[in-house]
Amino acid sequence: MSAWPPPPHDPRDREEAYALGEWQVRVATGRMFEYFVPRGLWHVQLWHPETRISILTPSRLTMGAWEAFPLQTWKARRETWSSLALALAAEHDVKLPSAAEVAWVESTFVHGLVTARAHA
Repeated sequence: MSAWPPPPHDPRDREEAYALGEWQVRVATGRMFEYFVPRGLWHVQLWHPETRISILTPSRLTMGAWEAFPLQTWKARRETWSSLALALAAEHDVKLPSAAEVAWVESTFVHGLVTARAHA
């Protein structure tokens, strides 16, 4: 098995919160959560353990873009899920989550958690 991805794509920095087919939805917890949320850095990771592909949802951490690793030999960003999915599909033989699944992940694990924390 190859080395772990570089930060912020290392899945060991997050905990699995949900399984989306072959993909894990991974979230930061504890101090990382408390640090990221108020600074607009909150994001979730889609992690594919078999292929070791990591995808981060848009946040200030990724300059508002989707970010994947490995893509084009390193990290790469795209403005939309569809453009990132096309780039990943061209380079990797892996079934990606659908646009609807990704929208649900963002709604539930990004916007939902940020809203819940704001009202806590």
